[in-house]
Amino acid sequence: MLLHRKPAPKLIVLGVCMFVLTSLQTAFAQYTSNKPDSLPYPIQDRRGNFLSSDQRTFDLNQPSNIKDSIAYDPSTKRYYVYEKIGSKYYRTPTWYTFDEFMALQSKKDEKEYFQKRANTLSLLNRKLIKPKLNIYDNLFNRLFGNGKIEIQPQGNVDITAGYQGQNIKNPTLPERARKNGGFDFDMAAQLNVNANIGNKLRFPISYNTLANLDFTNQLKLDYTGLDDEIIKRIEAGNVSFSSRSTLIPGAQSLFGLKTQLQFGKLFITALIANQKSQRQSVNLQGGAAAQQFEIKADEYEENRHFLVAQYFRNNYNKSMSTLPSVTTQVQILRMEVWVTNKNGTTTDAREIVGLMDLGESNPFNKQFTVTGILPANSTNSEYSSITSNPNARNPALITSQLIGMGLSPVQDFEKTFARKLDSSQYIYNPK
Repeated sequence: MLLHRKPAPKLIVLGVCMFVLTSLQTAFAQYTSNKPDSLPYPIQDRRGNFLSSDQRTFDLNQPSNIKDSIAYDPSTKRYYVYEKIGSKYYRTPTWYTFDEFMALQSKKDEKEYFQKRANTLSLLNRKLIKPKLNIYDNLFNRLFGNGKIEIQPQGNVDITAGYQGQNIKNPTLPERARKNGGFDFDMAAQLNVNANIGNKLRFPISYNTLANLDFTNQLKLDYTGLDDEIIKRIEAGNVSFSSRSTLIPGAQSLFGLKTQLQFGKLFITALIANQKSQRQSVNLQGGAAAQQFEIKADEYEENRHFLVAQYFRNNYNKSMSTLPSVTTQVQILRMEVWVTNKNGTTTDAREIVGLMDLGESNPFNKQFTVTGILPANSTNSEYSSITSNPNARNPALITSQLIGMGLSPVQDFEKTFARKLDSSQYIYNPK
């Protein structure tokens, strides 16, 4: 007799699985209810609407499908706050009176203002980070070194601006001569720059406009090669040439180009420069110092020596050819010298007009007729043309009158307020 075992129904197996799953869910719920939240700052839902509650900065932003809005009802004079997800209300609408809404809005604006101010002060107090410029090129690194570029500028610019003027209550002076002045503008700059390109090329620059000596201002380009390179050093700008020999002294304060080369055991130093310094020696003989001076003929005082007219310039070499006696047909008996009145002197001061071609036998303005050779008012027709007009001594009309005669300001004449020098303030040769 054979025995046959029937399999268990599938419903019993499914019921056992559901029981096990329910037990696991119950155990997980008990485990999570007893275990605290693992976040250091747990995320919590806010209370109230978005207008009255503060949003935490470390919480997540709200989803894009949540729409916040504020509507004003003129009939009730209230502000209604709505929060919706799609067309359904996410929270219960709330309302505020006009005063309550303005207070909330004012508090929000005040908080945003101080937050922006704190952020601005934080940015201003933050130290700027200057990244180093690196160039990763094999050819560049071979010429200049490791490829780092560093520029460190330092300096300042001082600007002084003002006005200087004076008002002299002197009734003997013309009205325009009583008040004079002008702007006083001055600028001083000091600059120091240390620039390095790689570890071979340097630009040390030092410049100061108030420096008493020129050699204190340094402008230099310095290239230094490695031990196994032919080019040892190249200097351009302010350089110096030192000599190891005591018989041949070196030179300082040079401006030019200097190179140092090496070919095996042979070292070559070449220099092309302009020397800005001078070397002087003093000999002591018999208890007295003897020193030689060398002065060039063209180093006379600038704008302090003048020839009075073209006639003296044309006949200068002829008159001085028989030194020590000067042969000339002219003898100057009287002279007046006028200069621009910059210091506000009230004695012998007036408005004058200086004429370029007055008394010249070869005037630059060719419209005047020449009637003589020696310098005089009647040598050309300029003096008679000006004095024949009754407005020639009117300070307000003289400029327009001279321009009408074909003369150009600055080129042919100059109108200014000047003073007459005393006879002890200048020297002239009557011949």
